[in-house]
Amino acid sequence: MAYLLDANVFISAKNLHYGLDFCPAFWEWLIERNAAGRVFSTPFTHEVPSASTRRIKIPDACLGLGIKYITPFEMLRLERARFILVSAP
Repeated sequence: MAYLLDANVFISAKNLHYGLDFCPAFWEWLIERNAAGRVFSTPFTHEVPSASTRRIKIPDACLGLGIKYITPFEMLRLERARFILVSAP
């Protein structure tokens, strides 16, 4: 079975039980399972990286873990989404 994790999983893990500073094994496990094709995630966010140490933003966490992140707009472009208005009948 494969698992798709949303961004909240990473945020909650970092903030609560699996901080990067005291539980790196959790993060290494995620990376290993991803390489094995068992755990997946495609973070996308409007946030941009920040040098702030008070609040780690999604892109910073992704960069620290070597996980690609994209904005919702990049995702829409990559998926070639089209939103076309049609005149009402």
